[in-house]
Amino acid sequence: MMTSEDTAKICLITTGGTISSIYDEGIQALRPGLSVDALLDRLPKGMGNIEVIKRELYQLDSANAQPHHWQTLAGAIKQVSEEIPDLYGIVVSHGTDTMVYSAAAVSFMIQDFGKPIVFTGAQIPASVPWSDGPRNLLDAIRVAAFGDLGETCIVFNGEIHRATRTKKVRVNSYDAFDSMDPSPIGMLARNIVLYEGRKKRDHSLVPRYDTKLDDRVFLLKVFPGLPPQTLARIVDMGYHGIVIEGFGSGNIPTDENALTGGILQAIDQKCFVVVSSQCAFGQADLSIYAVGRAAMDVGAMSAHDMTSEAALVKLAWVLGHTTEPDRVREMMAISYVGEMSFTTPLPPRNKTKR
Repeated sequence: MMTSEDTAKICLITTGGTISSIYDEGIQALRPGLSVDALLDRLPKGMGNIEVIKRELYQLDSANAQPHHWQTLAGAIKQVSEEIPDLYGIVVSHGTDTMVYSAAAVSFMIQDFGKPIVFTGAQIPASVPWSDGPRNLLDAIRVAAFGDLGETCIVFNGEIHRATRTKKVRVNSYDAFDSMDPSPIGMLARNIVLYEGRKKRDHSLVPRYDTKLDDRVFLLKVFPGLPPQTLARIVDMGYHGIVIEGFGSGNIPTDENALTGGILQAIDQKCFVVVSSQCAFGQADLSIYAVGRAAMDVGAMSAHDMTSEAALVKLAWVLGHTTEPDRVREMMAISYVGEMSFTTPLPPRNKTKR
């Protein structure tokens, strides 16, 4: 437990995004440009017993983020946590466009961290007086330093979301993110309010860092008129996994422009297929309708209530470890970091006292 005399060390890793953007007269548009020092200068002076260690990793618009950036970020978190073992937590400032992908990837690649890894950003650049960036950054620092939390999360607009259960749902509003069933895992007011069901701080855990990924995973949104040959083209392009975002509970066309043949062909060519839902809330249950069961009968896996973003990242992470069909199915059915609400439970991990 932290006493009033202790200093909470947290590390702020900046990666760019709107929060660090400035207006460039030359291109007449926003681009990342604020340094980590400039971001911190916009916070209230004097943060009590919090020491912020600074790391500037990227100046990247998150629309340009690639899977290798996720791996580099996870490596940076590993490096700083090994250099400074008494860290209370990590804050990552990131663009909102692909924050949920990066945060989900870090969740899978760094497990049993035992401390908060907090992603945050802004809808309005911190260089603008009414930006939400300073508040979000300060909230994230509070959670990293004092929150009884032991998992990767997104802190935004006073809410704390599990990284693998979050979607960006608003383009411009301050409340850009929502948790997709269940509710957020906490909120910030006078105090940090955290709900049951979260992972709590546990300094006895030994973090497991595993950044292996297969980035040849495709996310395909089903729409009326989608040509079935699209699946074969995706496989021909060298993809090893496809997340199909189906209608409703994971339904796909099975009559005109039927996708079942393309799914079967993809699976026969060693390409794994997962079906998620286009709906923000609820789950993909392929057993309800004939048009869902058809996908299951030819070998597609259900994403259950995973978001499509989390399903894509998880499949990439799983395929980085195995391509053995039974093992892939087994791993996709395990909830490793709370990405699904009902699944095969993760086997217990041994704890080692530090």
